[in-house]
Amino acid sequence: MIGLEGLRRPERGGKVPLYYQLGEILKQRLEGGGWEPGTLFPSEREIEEHFGVSRAVVRPALSLLERDGDIYRRRGSGTYVAAPKRRVPIRGLIRSLLEDHFGDSRIVVLRIREQTNDPTIADFLKVSSGETVAQVTSILRLDKPICLIDSFFPVERVPWLLAAAASLKGGEQPVLGVPPMLTRIDVSFEGSSCGPWTAKILGVRTGDPALVGRLLQYGAPDGVLGGQSRERPVELTRIVARSDISQFHFKAAGSLDRRRGGGGV
Repeated sequence: MIGLEGLRRPERGGKVPLYYQLGEILKQRLEGGGWEPGTLFPSEREIEEHFGVSRAVVRPALSLLERDGDIYRRRGSGTYVAAPKRRVPIRGLIRSLLEDHFGDSRIVVLRIREQTNDPTIADFLKVSSGETVAQVTSILRLDKPICLIDSFFPVERVPWLLAAAASLKGGEQPVLGVPPMLTRIDVSFEGSSCGPWTAKILGVRTGDPALVGRLLQYGAPDGVLGGQSRERPVELTRIVARSDISQFHFKAAGSLDRRRGGGGV
């Protein structure tokens, strides 16, 4: 079991509730390392005695840690330190296919729609009336499903992407075409919860907390900026991720090398 030595006590009389301060104190120690995953966490009584607080303070503090995926409970056994959250790069389907992936990740394609007529999507992607917008719904897996990725893209701007997604869906090695020169990305995330279908796909319970993000990837479809080429949206992605085991990180966008050939995910 882990010890609590050296941890400061919550400050009384301030505007920040004691339970919230206690949760942050414990969370900082958990995220700082030193407490091995699977280690038995201190009991409520031990935390009460060490910090000089009541159980009415300890229980909501532990609930915060549990919802954040820092600890987990086993009925009849106790509370344990959870494994560190998996770092997931913020990117859509194009980057997931073209960039060197992390760890043992892979993309599992669930559905392909060769054309979608959603006017909101078309507005985000700044498509003209003659352009076709496709949709690919997939899962990013590590040792377990991490997030659901719903990608929309103008087919004419990334012409090889549909065929690559179809190859993945069929269990084949995708052939990657010449990528656009990817530039900036607009990202927004908010807290939410999993609906029934998403929960089933991600292996959690309906109502469990999730992170929901929207990514708008820009680029130069013909690979260069300047002259006749201009930066345009090349992909709009909606991500629903398990907040208990995933931690997003952002890598500044840079152009990808133009290349052809096979490449697995």
